[in-house]
Amino acid sequence: MSTLDHVGIYVKDLAKSVVFYGEVFGFQVARTMETSTSKIAFLDVGGGTLELIQRPGAPGKTEGPWSHVAFKVDDYDDMESRLEDMGLELRKVTLGDGSRIAFFKDPDSHDVEIME
Repeated sequence: MSTLDHVGIYVKDLAKSVVFYGEVFGFQVARTMETSTSKIAFLDVGGGTLELIQRPGAPGKTEGPWSHVAFKVDDYDDMESRLEDMGLELRKVTLGDGSRIAFFKDPDSHDVEIME
């Protein structure tokens, strides 16, 4: 069986995105890397990595085959309240089995999902 190692997304402001994902989910920077063309932060997401890539000229949000990244949260109600307190607009959905999910935008307009 294969496992997911990381998801990489382009961001316009690396520091702003690191703060955002830290405040929303508590993700910590595991390591950083800088090349001649990019600054990268690797965030520990508990079993995988969210790779935030700042590259001059690269789009923040790209059009393509993927639509969002999703995170299962321990306390859905608390997370929903925290996101609303941060002024984030949530698109809330109740699934057929009664579980709840919500979508919101990160600073670069990537779609992020929380799952109960």
